[in-house]
Amino acid sequence: MTRDIDHSCKGDILVVDDRADNLRLLATMLSEQGYKVRKILKGELTLEVAQINPPDLILLDVRMPKINGFEVCQQLKADHHTESIPIIFLSASDEPLDKVKAFRVGGEDFITKPFEITEVLARIGHQLKLVRLKRQLRAQNQQLQAEVAEQLKAEAALQQANDELEARVSQRTLELTQANQYQQQLGQQLQQSLAQEQKLSQLKSQIITTIAHEYRTPMSIISSSIGMLEDYGDRLTDHLRNKHFGRVQKAMQRMTDLTDEVIFLNQLEFETLEIQRETVSFQELIDSVSTQIKSSSELCPTFQVEIDPACDRQLIDRRLMTKILLNVLHNAAKFSPDPSPITVQVCCTPEQLCIIVEDTGMGIPEQELARVFESFYRAQNAENIQGIGLGLTIALKCTHLLNGQINIESQLDLGTRVKVSLPMHAMAGFGNAS
Repeated sequence: MTRDIDHSCKGDILVVDDRADNLRLLATMLSEQGYKVRKILKGELTLEVAQINPPDLILLDVRMPKINGFEVCQQLKADHHTESIPIIFLSASDEPLDKVKAFRVGGEDFITKPFEITEVLARIGHQLKLVRLKRQLRAQNQQLQAEVAEQLKAEAALQQANDELEARVSQRTLELTQANQYQQQLGQQLQQSLAQEQKLSQLKSQIITTIAHEYRTPMSIISSSIGMLEDYGDRLTDHLRNKHFGRVQKAMQRMTDLTDEVIFLNQLEFETLEIQRETVSFQELIDSVSTQIKSSSELCPTFQVEIDPACDRQLIDRRLMTKILLNVLHNAAKFSPDPSPITVQVCCTPEQLCIIVEDTGMGIPEQELARVFESFYRAQNAENIQGIGLGLTIALKCTHLLNGQINIESQLDLGTRVKVSLPMHAMAGFGNAS
């Protein structure tokens, strides 16, 4: 059972001790510090009181008549209404066995009498902070699960709408074919329209299938790390907590990158993109892309960059050029063993600008080279490497928008060479752009 901590006070604390003088002392000290304090003289009443109105924290004396603090703790931890309430034991005994038993039955902390009030306040504050963090993580996890469920629901609705669209298109095609056979020109136009609809339908289907599959790994990572933080957050070191938070952030970034790739592909396929030229430094662009690759993945590639100074600054569409470099360089890094270097060369003539990327990675089977630019296509030797098969597709379409060409040469187990050629006249005249 969980509830929000009352922010009008610092916390609701239940103090259980069979000695009235101890209760009064603790109640006075804690009340003066802004805590709401409830007192119990009999340990056997603790479970009932905590069930009716759960406190934020329990200070529990070990030595009490009828039922000792260890037994009270076991009762509280066995009840789902009270199992999450942190318990700090109070004891005049400094025996190691008592401390071990206190933690074994579920206690969060152990304070030896006589105690220093500053120590008690510090330990109470620490436990209440952990309670707040656990509740925040639980709320964030619930929100994330709700968002995932909503997305899956939307994908299912999209699939259903897609199926209904295909059924309507097929029925309409049959009706038009039977009723308008003599209108050949209209029939040809209709076929072209249907082909476009089918292409869109296939792309939607591939998108749904790919995202549903690719989301599983980052969602599994998010669920695992949040589970660890929720269950063991109070026991983990700062390093391990930060490690789990980092895994969640990278998994969410992976999901965002997947969505961005699919959206951008859809724009390339079905929208008219306006070319927006600006003066761009290839050195700065490659440095930025390299940083992006290293920060958004586990890859640590070494890029050896050679740029002809006369070719560095060009008038070109920054967004399209970034997409080309990002996808080509990321592919080279992804399919190359560490720490083998990847060479990037930028050179030019009065007629064209060339970007050449070479790696010594796994290469592409010869019989599959002709298909590497197809949407969602992945070579057989790359099936176990993360990706959805859109990188080269996007690079090719961006290159074509700049009136350029992209060529690939590859040998299995020896490496791959990608050459992007762009006409200089497409970059505002011949030669270098100042």
